[in-house]
Amino acid sequence: MNTLRNTVLGWLLAGLGACSPNATSEVRVEGKTTADGHQYTLFYPQGLAVRVMTVRPDVADGRYQLSVAAAYTDLDTGQPLDLLVSNGRLRQARAQVGFLDGVLTLLGDSLTIARIPMGQSPPLAELERVGSHRGTVLLQELLVFEGRNLRAAGGAVFQRRALVELAGRRFVVVESTSDAMTMQQFADDLLELGARNTLYLDMGGWDEGWYKTGPQVVKLGHRRTDTARQSNWLAFVKRDSAD
Repeated sequence: MNTLRNTVLGWLLAGLGACSPNATSEVRVEGKTTADGHQYTLFYPQGLAVRVMTVRPDVADGRYQLSVAAAYTDLDTGQPLDLLVSNGRLRQARAQVGFLDGVLTLLGDSLTIARIPMGQSPPLAELERVGSHRGTVLLQELLVFEGRNLRAAGGAVFQRRALVELAGRRFVVVESTSDAMTMQQFADDLLELGARNTLYLDMGGWDEGWYKTGPQVVKLGHRRTDTARQSNWLAFVKRDSAD
């Protein structure tokens, strides 16, 4: 594997320049460049709890430090697509979409990324078990699983974002700076960045997110055309105020 060249991106420095040098942040931001020159921004939560939410996180609420879209949104209903269990409530027992092969399970502050056959769902007994512990289960597309790229060549190009599990069960949100990235290339690059397991996060027009650095709110995503239609979010919350 090629050695990564860590970079401090000029545009990132410009965005953070307005902050006080003494400002603290619960989200550590790092720019990295792959051997092929593809640039990425990595967002490392620092002691934050994680939540999947169906109510938009309030950017003015000091508890929330990082927010990005999570599962896809059903274009017909405006509801989260294949969010099976939401904070202990069973929303549906079966998947609606046939191409989702990844499972994100959230129990307390413990995250797990797993794989299922396309079009299937975790067993109902497992969904009920997670629900009994007020957990969450959502389905999304897997990019990397157990250190292997699962994506075929071709397909559309977009800016890309994912929840990435690194060695030692460390989780980070990774976003491309390029708008011309295929799923396969994105997965290849994530492997180079150290990914063990990777779950895609909703992008396209739904790509708007944000994080906080000191008192400043930094917006994420390039298109943002469907921001108002976002239906669910992966949010990182100050632990002492998390429910």
